Amino acid sequence: MTNKSNLITDRQRAVVETMRMKLSEKLALAYLKGEGFEMCAMTWYREKRKLEQMKLKRLYHIAQIGFQDQHLETIDQYEMGFKMMWQNVLRERDPYKQNSMIKDILLLKPYLSSYYEATKLIIEKQKPDTENESVNEQSQEQIGEPDSISPFTRDAATNSETDKQLNRKF
Repeated sequence: MTNKSNLITDRQRAVVETMRMKLSEKLALAYLKGEGFEMCAMTWYREKRKLEQMKLKRLYHIAQIGFQDQHLETIDQYEMGFKMMWQNVLRERDPYKQNSMIKDILLLKPYLSSYYEATKLIIEKQKPDTENESVNEQSQEQIGEPDSISPFTRDAATNSETDKQLNRKF
């Protein structure tokens, strides 16, 4: 079964775990059997080779999808943790312990702030991309389908759009 946020199957994930733990062939096969993925040595080596070939693809996938999921999950965990910590502060009757708990909360606040800053940067980076897409869609609507008009008309229309964009900048 493949996790939709990952490119690899559960079996391949177990093989990755054997690779990360740097297990010998014998220990890796025993570990995989214990995880419910019994296989022979040749299958293990074949899976390792497939995973090695998929490294770059997995990194791109993590950067696109996994990063966002992990980022949101971390923010949610921090917010939940703060809520629980404040509930504990309000339950505590000893002022010294309350102050100590508040210090702990304040020490964690910069971590959450850095996640919010990173989120802001991500959104700002994606904003120009979406603006460019909407400009391209609008110009396609105005110009029409490229095959439906002559190349001369298409060039003139494209140049006029380019001129308009340049004039807006200056």
